[in-house]
Amino acid sequence: MSVELAAPDGPTDPAPSPESLRTQAAAWRNGLTAVTALLAAALIVRGPDDLAELHWTVRLLAGALLLAGFALLVRAILLAATATATAPASHDVASVPRLAVTGLGLVGIAVLGAWLAPAAPAPGKLIQLTYDHGIICGLVSLEPEGYVTVLPDPGQQANRITAKARTLVPISSIHGMTEVGVCEPPATLPTPAP
Repeated sequence: MSVELAAPDGPTDPAPSPESLRTQAAAWRNGLTAVTALLAAALIVRGPDDLAELHWTVRLLAGALLLAGFALLVRAILLAATATATAPASHDVASVPRLAVTGLGLVGIAVLGAWLAPAAPAPGKLIQLTYDHGIICGLVSLEPEGYVTVLPDPGQQANRITAKARTLVPISSIHGMTEVGVCEPPATLPTPAP
C-alpha cells in the first residue's frame, strides 16, 4: 500500500522582488540608524558616572557587552545600506533583523546589568586618633563596646603613626579623631626616644 501526498493548493511563497527587498533594507537602515544614534547619544550624555561605583569586573563586562552590541548594530546598518544600494539577496536582508535584535539585546543586557549590579564596597576611611599614648592612624571600627578598633590599611606607607596591627583604644582615652586621606605624622609630633 502506498501513500500519495497531495500537492499544495497554491504556489509556494514566491521570492521577493529586488525592489521590495530594497524597500525593506531601506526601512531597516533608517530605523536602525535612528535607534543606534539615540542609544549612543544617551550613553554619551549619561557618561560613565553610572558605572563608576560598580566593581571593575562589572564595568568591564558592561563595556564589552556595549561594544559588541553597538558593533552588531553598525554591522546591521551597513548590511542594510549595502542591500539598499545594490541588488540585494533575500538572505542578506533577512540577516539584518537578527543582527539588530541581537545587538539591541546586548546593549539592553549591559544597561540592565549595570542598573542591577551591586555597588563596589566603599573603601574604608582613614582616621587619625589622638589619645593618651600618642597618635595612631588607620581604618576605624567602633567595636567592641567601649573601645575604638584601629586596623592597619595595607595601602598606607608604614610610618610611626600608622597602625601596625589591630589596636584597641579605650574611648575614654581619645582626645580627638580626624578623617585623613593619608596616614602622615603631623609636623609637631615628637620623635620617641629609641
